[in-house]
Amino acid sequence: MTLLQTRVDDQTARRFEKAARDRGETPYSYLQKMVVEAAAAPVPETWDTHWNQLKALKLKPARKTLAELRNESWER
Repeated sequence: MTLLQTRVDDQTARRFEKAARDRGETPYSYLQKMVVEAAAAPVPETWDTHWNQLKALKLKPARKTLAELRNESWER
C-alpha cells in the first residue's frame, strides 16, 4: 500500500520538507509517520487519563475555597 499523492503549493511543500529535515527524516518517511498517527485509534478518555492530564498542567491551587468566596459575596 502506498500513500496518496497530494498537490500542495510550493511554500507548503518547502515548509514540510524543512520540518521533516529538522526531525532527521525524509519528507516521505515523515509523511508516513503522520499518516500512521492519524489512523491510530484514539486513546479512550477515562477518569484516569483526565486526572493525569490535569496533573500535567501543574495548576496552582486556588487561594480561597468556594465557601469563602460565597461568604464574601453575601457580606457585600
